Amino acid sequence: MTVKPKSINRYIFVFGSALLLFFGGGALSIVWLRMDISTVAKNCGQLEGQMEIVGREVNQLRGQKSKSLRPSSLAVMVEGRLAMPMAKNTFHVSKVDMSTRVSGVYPYASVRRGVFAEKR
Repeated sequence: MTVKPKSINRYIFVFGSALLLFFGGGALSIVWLRMDISTVAKNCGQLEGQMEIVGREVNQLRGQKSKSLRPSSLAVMVEGRLAMPMAKNTFHVSKVDMSTRVSGVYPYASVRRGVFAEKR
């Protein structure tokens, strides 16, 4: 069985084309992967920048919180608010008044709701 030179050339051409397609496809896939890696690296760089900005803001807010929670700052903020009320702003409620309010039974049933003492 003798192989003709034409068929050998054909096998070489087919084998060469297959190798060319194989290595060409591999090269294209490598280029595609590198481009994809570049895109991911760019996104990572942007996210790192944003993360750094957010980290600075968090540190600034922590500083503001610690400054506002200092005892001296709290004392300045509540100055005058925690004092005892004056005598004219103090109301005294008797036990009978409290029990009638809680029970819901009012001795002055003739007085309509919403009518104040000065308008009777």
